[in-house]
Amino acid sequence: MTLVEKYGILKRVMSMPRISRQKSESGYYHVILRGVNRQDLFFDDEDRVKILECLERFQKETHVQINAYCLMSNHIHLLVKASDELSLLVKKVASSYVYYFNRKYDRIGHLFQDRFRSEVIDTDAYLLTVYRYILQNPEKAGICKAEEYPWSSWKAMEGQQSICDITQMQEIAGSRQLLKEYVLQKNDDVCLEAETSHSLSDTEALEVALRITDGENPQKIAGYEKEKRDELLLKLKKAGISIRQISRLTGINRNTIQRV
Repeated sequence: MTLVEKYGILKRVMSMPRISRQKSESGYYHVILRGVNRQDLFFDDEDRVKILECLERFQKETHVQINAYCLMSNHIHLLVKASDELSLLVKKVASSYVYYFNRKYDRIGHLFQDRFRSEVIDTDAYLLTVYRYILQNPEKAGICKAEEYPWSSWKAMEGQQSICDITQMQEIAGSRQLLKEYVLQKNDDVCLEAETSHSLSDTEALEVALRITDGENPQKIAGYEKEKRDELLLKLKKAGISIRQISRLTGINRNTIQRV
């Protein structure tokens, strides 16, 4: 008997339609735009300036509020507040930038991954966590200190002109200075990531999960006490199983898994 036949999980997974994006009650989202096939999105500073111009222009047109950003080589982190226009913002920004990029570098075809990644933010505490995570991305990637990176929205905390609105983060932290101190704190924040270093197939993910649970159906994890549940979820994440796969294997909400 195969794993699929024994647990009946992967057949359901493979036949499921594309999952609709979760809607944030607070309106806040952590968004990642990725280069297709891990392709670099920027070759020089002119490119980075152009994407920021696109973000500034289209946040006004779509009434999506940008609260933080960080431009990495092959992906972009955004913290936004949106009602129903998030997908429209991404579509407009991507279309405009790809048109510019393809003309400049005499290329054709897609530049961004078809489906952007996002997670909802439903508490003030997690809003601050995501804000810090985005600004500390260059430091955790070993590029430079967060405050030295020129292509993030760090300057908004310095009171400089920015496309970002940090009012809500300041209010939660207590002041701009306290927000800055919070962002500079050392931490082990784990938020939505651009991609994992190695992608497991669903069959491989199930095999790994079964080793971690000593052969128990991963669906049972949802019924465990919180401490045991979170311990197992953390082991699954560290084993290289994606958050989406863990959610499908266990039936546990992706946001819950993300914050473990």
